Amino acid sequence: MATDLSFIKTIVVVMMENRSFDNLLGYLALDPNWQGKNVEGLEATDAWRDKVSSVYRGVKYPPFLLIDPYDAIDADPPHERDPIAVQMGTPVNGTFPMNGFVTNYASAKGAKPPVAGGQPPVMGYFTADQAPVTDFFAENFAICDHWFSSLPAGTQPNRLMAMSGFSKIDVNQVPLPDQDLVYDWLTRNGIRWRVYHQDMPFFAMMLRWIPDILREEHFRPFAQLYDDVQNEPPGEFPQVIFIEPTYTDAPHIGPSSDDHAPSAIKGGQEFLLEAYRGMTRVPDIWKGTVMVVTYDEHGGFFDHVSPPSLHTAPPTGALYQKGFETLGVRVPGFVISPFVNPKTVFKGRLDHTSILKFIGQKFGKNGSYSDLVDKRAVGSVLDVLNAPTSQRPAPGIPSLNPYLQKQPATAGFVPGTAPATPIQQGFQDALDTIRTHPDKRAGKFDDLLANFPPRSPVGQV
Repeated sequence: MATDLSFIKTIVVVMMENRSFDNLLGYLALDPNWQGKNVEGLEATDAWRDKVSSVYRGVKYPPFLLIDPYDAIDADPPHERDPIAVQMGTPVNGTFPMNGFVTNYASAKGAKPPVAGGQPPVMGYFTADQAPVTDFFAENFAICDHWFSSLPAGTQPNRLMAMSGFSKIDVNQVPLPDQDLVYDWLTRNGIRWRVYHQDMPFFAMMLRWIPDILREEHFRPFAQLYDDVQNEPPGEFPQVIFIEPTYTDAPHIGPSSDDHAPSAIKGGQEFLLEAYRGMTRVPDIWKGTVMVVTYDEHGGFFDHVSPPSLHTAPPTGALYQKGFETLGVRVPGFVISPFVNPKTVFKGRLDHTSILKFIGQKFGKNGSYSDLVDKRAVGSVLDVLNAPTSQRPAPGIPSLNPYLQKQPATAGFVPGTAPATPIQQGFQDALDTIRTHPDKRAGKFDDLLANFPPRSPVGQV
């Protein structure tokens, strides 16, 4: 029986960075406790491992277990439009071989040259021991094993698809060109919304959002989520919430928490734990919550499933001419809610616009987000909900202190130390100043905006 939309009060969206389904959830297909769930993940046979191996200079590199969630890996695999084409390989009868991940990784700055018998990290996968929080999500809620990034492209195009249903760009750039976002849609429809961010919010790169971010009208520090869930009156608490981690490629102090390589995944696990704890601390909030956790794209990590065909044309005003003929590489997708049964495996085709479809069904006029999103040949998050009432209390996560307290064993790349672009650093400096000196708030916006540089290329995000 489908869930009655009237029971749903709050939709929460958490979008992490740059991990594939096989990298983070493929192990479930090997777990005896998941037998019969038919998760499309890893297989243990030599024949399967040989079939899905990546090939580099005539050598095959099969999947392997990554045992260290604490230390950074050697490099950030390239993951823009052209490198992803290398990773997916040349299709045969519409099916991609998905065998170019090591070839692509070998081109990354800082990557150790692959050698026969070696284990390039892009072919690695984690299990519950390394990723206990996402394993907890899988055990207690729903996973979606056919959730694909919207485009075979990088972070910015995919995040724009998730937040607009279209993207004017096919490669990353700063600042982002302006386009209508779900923030605008929610405001037009009179829906309360808010972004809780650990550090610099993603859409600081779209210049018109900077005054709102600095004034904290819709944007608040992540640490404030706890108090707002506990204390904000129902008529003020947001109906749609976006929770953002600390991005590896944005200026920040301390470790990142977005899972973006070369960062380790421990920071992301801790961030997701805190997001879950924040949204479940008040039973009256939890009983009406649907929380979606996914990843913007796969970040160059191995996945064995060929993306399905789905044409995405450049929208009006696009800065590129060649459209996309398939979805992007498969990514982890979780639906965390009392409206799903434990260990649900949803097998329908989803992508990031499935979130917009769900938001439109709940809050849109006539249950629609937009004609463009409605026509996209993917399902909705609503399709995943399989518990019609919300009687189940939020399950508590067992103590993870040994996992959370362990520190990296080696000194290597420190996430977040890459030079920031001028727009990123300028925004971060202004944000820090305003938060530290509220009396300087007046007049700061004009100075800040006047000093931003014109659009310029930037490395991948």
